[in-house]
Amino acid sequence: MYFTKITPKKAFLLENKGEITLVDVSLNQLPPIEEDCGQIWKDNFQRLLTRAPHISPDKILDFFSAKYVTELIVHSSESEIVWRYLYGIENKQIQDRIKDNVEYVYILVNAGYPNLVKIGMTITDVPRRVTGINNAGTVHEWSARFAIPVEKGSAVKIEKQVHRALASLRVSSDKGRTREFFNIDPLTAFDKVREVGSSFMVGNPIIF
Repeated sequence: MYFTKITPKKAFLLENKGEITLVDVSLNQLPPIEEDCGQIWKDNFQRLLTRAPHISPDKILDFFSAKYVTELIVHSSESEIVWRYLYGIENKQIQDRIKDNVEYVYILVNAGYPNLVKIGMTITDVPRRVTGINNAGTVHEWSARFAIPVEKGSAVKIEKQVHRALASLRVSSDKGRTREFFNIDPLTAFDKVREVGSSFMVGNPIIF
């Protein structure tokens, strides 16, 4: 991928104007760049990974179409100079890339119902969906175990196909209402979701 090389001064100016987000994609074991914003630039990278969990870390710059690169000296002595790189992503590009372009089919587990899983879908991110379910009022809260990222518009179809495939294991309410609960272990449920959704997946499966 081609990046436009700019000076640190210009990079910081664009960042201060709110036009770009600077990210430090160096390995976690390396210390932050020794600048006031060193840790923030590393945190920015982690936030992008959270906002695009279906994208592997080595592809995140491509996914968000990073435009700029700048070099900083992190160590200098008579014998060597050590450089580190910051990448600049236009903030408009970040917003455009996370606009509902991915949906998820998920599997939730609940300590209060050890033999059940909940298989559902969401057009937002899975943690937000789980928060909404738990906020609706539960004695024991649900937590995400697995999810697959799929093409926009496909999650509801995958969910219905999985529900049909597992119909014999479905657990309805005591009033006979059909629910998204299944008497199956999470890993087996995950295998079925991945099997049904394989043609629509847009990234790697997510394990929480």
